[in-house]
Amino acid sequence: MVSKIRKGLGGLGSKLLSVLSATKQEEVFTIKDAEDASGRHGPALRKLLHDLERNGWVERIERGKYLINPLESGIKAEHGTHPFIIARKLVAPYYIGFQSALNYYGITEQVSNKIFVATIKKKRPVSFHNEQYHFVSLEKKRFFGVKEEWIGNMRFNISDKEKTVVDCLFIPEYSGGITEVVKAFREKLDYDKLYEYSTRIDDLASIKRLGYLLDILGIEATITEKLLKKVAGGYCLLDPGGPKLGKKNSKWRVIENISLKDLLVEA
Repeated sequence: MVSKIRKGLGGLGSKLLSVLSATKQEEVFTIKDAEDASGRHGPALRKLLHDLERNGWVERIERGKYLINPLESGIKAEHGTHPFIIARKLVAPYYIGFQSALNYYGITEQVSNKIFVATIKKKRPVSFHNEQYHFVSLEKKRFFGVKEEWIGNMRFNISDKEKTVVDCLFIPEYSGGITEVVKAFREKLDYDKLYEYSTRIDDLASIKRLGYLLDILGIEATITEKLLKKVAGGYCLLDPGGPKLGKKNSKWRVIENISLKDLLVEA
């Protein structure tokens, strides 16, 4: 929560924020939204937004995007907007994924100030207050498995549990490490969907890691044999963020650079 003392709000500023809150029903708005709400353009609009920011009524997130500090907070401008609500206005299309999704589903207890946002675009990280928004650029064919969730009366996009697992196996370093992904198998998962997603993402390393984990965890999933038939080529590291050396598992073509003991403890 961030707060500062507010200063006066003029009539035009009051109208702008009221219209934005009523029509958009959102706390984050763009320059285009402000133009539509105020009828102002160019230098006049820039001055209005500058004054609102200086006086504590809005905060600039990045170029062309602003956050409305809650009108009901009175003289103290308090920012308490959930990062997922901010993330949804930073890029489109998008979904909350990787470690952020693991945390949302209660799979990992790791708390991070980095919000992972999957998109098909390339975008530099955005820092706002204590959070850093990290955008993971995926090919269009890998952008799927998205569902809607709610925070209050605001909707946001997030990967479903199965896509979260597959994404984290695809890029384990964005999950907090493979030991965090293992915790997902405590959950009730749709293994047919896991198989579909792991093959659809078109990445052999993801298939190898998934099959290996199901095997060592002793999960009698119906997909294990189907996954094994897909295994080909060279070896991949179980966890790219770990050591480069380890025992080679010839069945799944995986280099076991994380100890079995650590994996089973986390499971």
